[in-house]
Amino acid sequence: MRTAGRDFRPPSLLPFRAFLLGLLLVGTSAFAVVAAATSAPVLRIVSGPKCVEGEKPTDEAFTYAQGVAFTARPLTNDEWEKRLDARAPGHGGLFRALDGSPAPFQAFLVKVENKSQALVRFQPGNILLIGGKNEEDHILDYTDLYRYLQGIGKAGEDLDPLRDEFFDSGLILESGKPVERLLLFHAMPPNKKRKAMALLFSSFQVGAETHRAGLAWHFEKVN
Repeated sequence: MRTAGRDFRPPSLLPFRAFLLGLLLVGTSAFAVVAAATSAPVLRIVSGPKCVEGEKPTDEAFTYAQGVAFTARPLTNDEWEKRLDARAPGHGGLFRALDGSPAPFQAFLVKVENKSQALVRFQPGNILLIGGKNEEDHILDYTDLYRYLQGIGKAGEDLDPLRDEFFDSGLILESGKPVERLLLFHAMPPNKKRKAMALLFSSFQVGAETHRAGLAWHFEKVN
């Protein structure tokens, strides 16, 4: 089941998506927290679409658009599982398979803050993870996660204590009250040509106007 706003696309979205894809293609490497094979380089993720000489590397990306601040950081499995366990002790490994293997997800910790005086309507179902040309994915919402648990032989109801830990349905953001939650996507398949990735907030409303924003990361080899 998908939220009603999930298929909404503002008329000018395609040029903005193309702009983000253009930024991604400017990147210089590819990302993984550990090497996939002995001969593969160890890589790290860095905010921004490309390397900037003299800039201190960080994996936290930030943008400010139309009075709304977006901050996001990609998390390792251990990081987001520890966050779940802090929310509901014993639930950190909820999404792991019965054999203990990690969930096939890419997690981001995202904070959204309305710094304007207008009400902001934020629909997480309109967020896209973009890895490159023809690589786009919507978030996994509560229903997706519930069904995933059932598919690996666990009770979907075990998700209930964690419900407020994920962005799922639409929110109205009041001024000065930031919201920080997890966004989950399917893990992107290995791709040596992938040079970067981006989160596209394809539509959010400030008052009666609809806007969009994007955050980008590139990948660097670890010396």
